[in-house]
Amino acid sequence: MALQRIARQVIPVALLASLLGGAIYATRGARLEPADFVFNNGTEVQTLDPATVTGVPEGRAIRMLFEGLLVSHPETLEPLPGVAERWEVSEDGLEYTFHLRQDALWSNGDQVTSADFMWSFERFLDPQTAAEYAYMLWYVEGAEAFTTEVEDGQAMHGFDTVGITAPDEYTLHFQLKAPTPFFLELMAFYPMFPVNRRNIEEAQERFPDRWQQQWLRPENIVCNGPYVVEFRRVNDRIRFAKNPSYWDADNVAFETVDALAVESYTTALNLYLTGECHWIDVPPANVIQELMPREDFNPIPYLGTYFYRVNVTKPPLDDPLVRRALSLTIPRQDICEKVTKAGQVPAYALVPPGLAGYTNANMPHGASYEADVAEAKRLMEEAGYGPGGKTFPTIEIHYNTADAHMQIALVIADAWSKYLGINAKLLNQEWKVYLDTQSNVGYDVSRSA
Repeated sequence: MALQRIARQVIPVALLASLLGGAIYATRGARLEPADFVFNNGTEVQTLDPATVTGVPEGRAIRMLFEGLLVSHPETLEPLPGVAERWEVSEDGLEYTFHLRQDALWSNGDQVTSADFMWSFERFLDPQTAAEYAYMLWYVEGAEAFTTEVEDGQAMHGFDTVGITAPDEYTLHFQLKAPTPFFLELMAFYPMFPVNRRNIEEAQERFPDRWQQQWLRPENIVCNGPYVVEFRRVNDRIRFAKNPSYWDADNVAFETVDALAVESYTTALNLYLTGECHWIDVPPANVIQELMPREDFNPIPYLGTYFYRVNVTKPPLDDPLVRRALSLTIPRQDICEKVTKAGQVPAYALVPPGLAGYTNANMPHGASYEADVAEAKRLMEEAGYGPGGKTFPTIEIHYNTADAHMQIALVIADAWSKYLGINAKLLNQEWKVYLDTQSNVGYDVSRSA
């Protein structure tokens, strides 16, 4: 997929018919003092807990509030110093040692130390946390066993069996199972960010039945990143305020930042047009060609893959022949050219092209789409469906609410109907419900990225 970035300017685009919707939305924040910078985050975030989230909207917010050992360069993604001011890697690539800066503070005045990271990594890997990204630390010696070997819901091993140690207050040492060239990049990824132990334990003591929500409330949450939460209006915005305790606060440009929770691409563009928003990442597909010549429209490569997740526990989707047939009949080229229309390229593998050391990430299935369709029909017949065979049950295409997701789902549903005789209904859900449905495997086919 491609990311579109738009900086504020007056845009003479023919969208007058839908301007009213944007103007109505804008009035919801009319009594607010304007933030220095406003961007659209696309939806209401599921949570602000670094250990348990997986979405891009959550990642944007968490990077503003928390900081890990390393951070990513905004253009190259090169790992840069964060809480760790320097680090060493052993010649065999199995040992990483990070040295923490001594001027890093939490927003409550506590010093950020290696103990914070040790506690946070243990919490992240703990099977009771159920962190979806826990596997990203399994490159560390003993980490996978700590997460997966469970008895009565509890980890069977102590955290001292995991290859993460703290020789002193400002040093962290990692022992890996095998060389992992991207380990530094992982340390800059938001699930690896620390949380304040005192913050969580005080919430557990004060609110034993609802501490998971209470420690994240604006009046309670303790951060170590460039911003803190000033206030939050559900389904409207999060107002971030500059964190005076942040070690690099002098280089934080904006005093306040608003992250809007606008799901409609058209509404987001209208907010931009009326000056209520300074940055959006995805405009409506039907105006992309009009926006292309503009100086403030900047299509850039986006490191990501759009795909459909299939429930392999549910017949007939548990049959690999059926899944292969569904994949072969997805009209990728048509979707890129006629739906998304922003320079996206068809994907034939999960790993996107352009990653160092990875090749053949975008090889087509066969000689042509027609050949793929013919093969898909053959596979369905082999699986027992098609002319003279069993009737394929109706399936649902599940996605989070957004015009683009609906349009893509319609194209794919039409292809499955036309070539495979499969009736596919559409099911859209708002972000939090959609994530819960995915986590509980309550879908047939679900949009993912």
